[in-house]
Amino acid sequence: MQHIFAVMENRITFKSILKRLLVLAGPIVIGQLGVVLVSFADTFMVGHYGVKELAAASFVNNLTMLLVVTGLGFSLGLTPLVSEAEGRADRKLAGALLRNGLKSNAVLAALVFIVMVVLYLNLDNMGQPEELLPLIKPYYIVVSVSILCTYFFNAFKQFTDGLTKTKVSMTVIIASNVMNIVGNYVLIYGKAGFPEMGLLGAGISTLAARIFTVAAMAGYVFFNKRMKEYVAGFRSKAESRGLLGKVTRLGIPIGLQMGMETASFSLVVILVGKLGTTELAAHQVMVTISQICYMLYIAVASASAIMISSFNGRKMFREISLTSRAAYVSVLGLTVICAGSVILFLRPLSSLFTESDIVTDMVATIALPFLLYQFGDGLQIAYANALRGLQKVKPILPIAFVSYFIISIPASYVFAFPLGMELPGIWYGFPISLTFAGIFYYLTYRKAYIKLACNHDNH
Repeated sequence: MQHIFAVMENRITFKSILKRLLVLAGPIVIGQLGVVLVSFADTFMVGHYGVKELAAASFVNNLTMLLVVTGLGFSLGLTPLVSEAEGRADRKLAGALLRNGLKSNAVLAALVFIVMVVLYLNLDNMGQPEELLPLIKPYYIVVSVSILCTYFFNAFKQFTDGLTKTKVSMTVIIASNVMNIVGNYVLIYGKAGFPEMGLLGAGISTLAARIFTVAAMAGYVFFNKRMKEYVAGFRSKAESRGLLGKVTRLGIPIGLQMGMETASFSLVVILVGKLGTTELAAHQVMVTISQICYMLYIAVASASAIMISSFNGRKMFREISLTSRAAYVSVLGLTVICAGSVILFLRPLSSLFTESDIVTDMVATIALPFLLYQFGDGLQIAYANALRGLQKVKPILPIAFVSYFIISIPASYVFAFPLGMELPGIWYGFPISLTFAGIFYYLTYRKAYIKLACNHDNH
């Protein structure tokens, strides 16, 4: 990490911080887009296969996305710790952190497996159209297994990102996406001698691609001569002592925060399912589009967390402030670009996923609430990650709980059913909750930053 800032220390300005942030974020952006591309490719190909398949995929993907994002959030606790260790040139400690990151993610995977089994046993009781259940159940099983693979990939990714080797995971994700798209084509439509498997084929292709990502990242870390010092730390039990608790304590609040945020989107799919198959399909199209924007914001904010954690370790508080500002300016710029692009090209984008004019028309009805929540989403992502960089993550939880559970889901229900707004009403709950979260994450960040700076000045 030291080489990142060596040329900057004598003349650190907002412009230089912004430039470094964008350079560091670039590969993360591409990698995050690659993650979304898996869902994009599945939705695109399944949508053209059939509306029922698209609706079934919508239900399963929204239900399980909560578990995917929670796992991603949990793994993000590893990044600032690795970044801080790398900043002190303590490579054995960084390797030991990876060991404990994998351990903690293995425990999380075991717990999530139990949740997945419980959900599967209750699929019949979630109010979904009876005609979709034969498609939902086998697809759910395969997708669930593939999600467990992502937890181990996340640990490797956050480790290499913390070392500022962001191009590693980017390359692996791009390769896995190519595998997934080819696999979708072959297995969904029955090409190259394979049977036509429809929606189930999309799930199997995703599973194979996710297994590849874990194997490729493990291969890079353990068979790369440049990683010898890290691997030595990974194998050292002495270096690992006491780190599991530290990794877990930092990861749990972030995982819960991102999980609760995603729940405000994923759990409302049960409400959407009560409206009908067409509404489910339209909801899935817009969720897939919105995930692209979300992952772009997360990528830039994750890069800022890496930089803030390094500056925090060096007690460079002015630079922390500049980085948080640069992150918000960057994310705000992305919200304008993303929201504007989606609104301008919504119908062509929708037609990528479905040939149904009815579904496309329904997607257009939720364009306004989509536009409204982008700015609150950018604000809350920027400052939640600034808090992560400062390792001040506990205050995130009460804000997340109020925003995503007390405000978002009830608001969506009230708008959709008592007020009769149906699918657009469900989406109007999001701008209210996300803007509330963004404001309070910012206020919490300012309080934490001022306290740290004052404590340092007093010493």
